[in-house]
Amino acid sequence: MSAPEHRVNYDWRARIGLIYPACGKRDNDFSRLVPDGVSVHVTRVAFSGRVTAEDIGAMAELENLLAAARLLKDVQPSCVSWADTSGSFMFGPECDIEQSKAISAATGVPGSTTTTAVLAACARLGVARLGIASPYVAEVNDQLRSFLSARGLVVSSMRSLDLDSEWAIHSVGREAAYRLARDAHTPQAEALFIPCTDFEAIDLIEVLERDLGVPVVTANQATMWHALRLSGVGDSLPRFGRLYTLPDLVEGTPAPVR
Repeated sequence: MSAPEHRVNYDWRARIGLIYPACGKRDNDFSRLVPDGVSVHVTRVAFSGRVTAEDIGAMAELENLLAAARLLKDVQPSCVSWADTSGSFMFGPECDIEQSKAISAATGVPGSTTTTAVLAACARLGVARLGIASPYVAEVNDQLRSFLSARGLVVSSMRSLDLDSEWAIHSVGREAAYRLARDAHTPQAEALFIPCTDFEAIDLIEVLERDLGVPVVTANQATMWHALRLSGVGDSLPRFGRLYTLPDLVEGTPAPVR
């Protein structure tokens, strides 16, 4: 009997490029959030690991993002996304738009950011009032609230762990993250948002949606949902929440995989 055929089918539909903070440790989340035939390629930008407005701003300078984006261009991606929540809202209400356009110009494919993706996710879900379960310190939370408000969303409630280091955020256990999310939800909220691409979240989406009765949007989930849609991939992956059951494409012309 002959051995079974071994096939490697990991990028025949799309290749997604991600720019990620140097100390981010949840690379595996992004690979889990794509269907068969889609590959994920990650490059880094330097980051001190201190989650303060000053340090986030230094990391997210446009020249840093563009240097990383140009490296990803060599894998001929279908799109490139800046996979960081705070770094894509820290420079004002249209920060993500500027970053997305610059990334697209540098790579020749659609560009996105985590906050771009979150805004698109809220629009697609038809929600405008959010409860937020944040790991951030107050100054970063204030910037987040201002950004969302300027883009037409209402923060109906927010709870935070007030953590100022990336390592501390990554180390939060599932139970603590779940309790924070439960505390952040109020009857006025139409959805729950969990920011930060290095925070425990994607494995809580299903249970939180059942327990709270509203859609849950997380940083990594939204980032990859938007990147997939920009890449022309509309698969439904129900394990990752209501958002991932909506197979339609977002606006934009997907770049073919070459």
